[in-house]
Amino acid sequence: MPSRDADAPPYCIDPDQFLDLSGAVPVGREDVMAAWDRAYALTERRLLELGPEAHFYVVFGLQGAGKSTWVAAQSQLGPRLAVYLSGPLPSRRHRERALLMAARVGCRKRIGVWLHAPFELALARNAQRSGLARIKEEAMRHVFDSLEPPTLEEGFDEVMVISSSPTPA
Repeated sequence: MPSRDADAPPYCIDPDQFLDLSGAVPVGREDVMAAWDRAYALTERRLLELGPEAHFYVVFGLQGAGKSTWVAAQSQLGPRLAVYLSGPLPSRRHRERALLMAARVGCRKRIGVWLHAPFELALARNAQRSGLARIKEEAMRHVFDSLEPPTLEEGFDEVMVISSSPTPA
């Protein structure tokens, strides 16, 4: 896959890009909240830059479900005028801020993308991660138990559910 310019659309935004996940420094709740604030601010700037014709993808699911992989592939194949906001965002309550912001800036195409993976598969993928990118099982279980499918009623114009399954050996 060819590399793309991070400062040209489509834009891929994940709050993790604002955190040091190497494990070299501790990351607290305040750091995570600040990372989300920065991700939302950047998302809003990018949506304003692209205008009302931009496609706004809210990509969510359990850690290890394949969000980053999907966004990387889709950003090469999908619409150029697009912003992808990726994170766990398990429930309607967690996605509300993104959808309200998109409506406020006039974005007309809001797509909810749920990367739905079995817990054991996501847990196995998570075990391959290093540093703070490896999430504690209890935290993953909490997100998994909180997952709600996206709906048109919450403000999406389109919803997609993409199921992950283990790759055969």
